[in-house]
Amino acid sequence: MLPFEFIVFGSPISLQTNNRALLQAWKAKVRQTAIANLPINTIPTRDLIQVEVVYYYKRMPLDIDNIAKPILDAFNLLIYIDDRQITDLIIRKRLIEPSVDTRELPLAIASALNQNRPFIFVKIEFSAV
Repeated sequence: MLPFEFIVFGSPISLQTNNRALLQAWKAKVRQTAIANLPINTIPTRDLIQVEVVYYYKRMPLDIDNIAKPILDAFNLLIYIDDRQITDLIIRKRLIEPSVDTRELPLAIASALNQNRPFIFVKIEFSAV
């Protein structure tokens, strides 16, 4: 199952939002997108893992520290048993620019950039620790 990577279109919802329904809808969207991309019969790993999240935005990005927790919570009991298994978390934000050279990027990111709308890229793999 791992490494596992996928794209979720849309702007992430901050953990700090006052709109709890919107936050729950975002978590559900992340979870459903992960389910749609997971191999059949995947079970949550008990191993230590590392997670990378890259938020591609068009304007006014969210605070980077407030977008990680809802995304990670969406994977509990799906990809891993509990987010305490995460040893490393890499989170970045990048402006979507039409002139970006996509030849060096993973195919999923390059394809998503062509749609010119906000998205997150998620990659989960076993920890090197």
